[in-house]
Amino acid sequence: MGFFARRQFKGIEVVRIIDDARGFAPHFHDEFVLSVNVQGLERIRLDGRNFDAASGDVTLYNPAQVQSSSVVSQPWQFASMHVDPAILSGQCGVSRETVFDKPLLRAPAVASGMLRAIASALDRDTPDSVAQEGLTAILDALLKIAGSPQPEDTGLIPPAIFRVAERLRDDLALPSLAELSEEAEMTPVQLVRAFARVYRMPPLAWAWNRRVVLARERIARGERIAAVAADLGFADQSHLTRRFRACFGVPPSLWRKG
Repeated sequence: MGFFARRQFKGIEVVRIIDDARGFAPHFHDEFVLSVNVQGLERIRLDGRNFDAASGDVTLYNPAQVQSSSVVSQPWQFASMHVDPAILSGQCGVSRETVFDKPLLRAPAVASGMLRAIASALDRDTPDSVAQEGLTAILDALLKIAGSPQPEDTGLIPPAIFRVAERLRDDLALPSLAELSEEAEMTPVQLVRAFARVYRMPPLAWAWNRRVVLARERIARGERIAAVAADLGFADQSHLTRRFRACFGVPPSLWRKG
């Protein structure tokens, strides 16, 4: 890891990373992740679509979208805003169904403004109110370019798949695929296919991702990493660290320090 910085505000978290060419394993977030590539070329897979993000490009990921990436050219630098969905309706005056309908923007003026706003927000000398004002202005600019009502989902989640997801949310013991398949009255292959159609990931991979997301929230609040790992069913702290780094680019100890 070349460089990492993070600062948390109410509903918005900003991050700056200079990566040593690892990229990210398949994962999802519960919030919007809006990023500007500062340097390098990133090869991205988002909900089954492939595209490249070069220097100056902006990427826009909605909650629950499954993303992964690899670094094509080094060094790779980017700056991101992690935005609670409630912020869009509460501060930007858009409906709760609003999402970003373009995953990639080539808008140099917006990218430059976004990078300046994030850099200012990461400066601890910048007052919270000033930092949040700048970040909100960038959100407004992005929404004008790429904000759109979420398409109506006409397909209901099959009850058996919904029950599997609920059990995976609640059961820290993490049942086996065979056990889940039996409960859903499907073969393991049928379950993986049906679950991935809804959640874009196989069930056990999805469950581990949810635990990493919860771990990030608790670690950011200052909880002990070892205790979080034990509470969320990881084998040990190193197990959590490996999965955390694959999703967020840095180990949890560094994320907590910011």
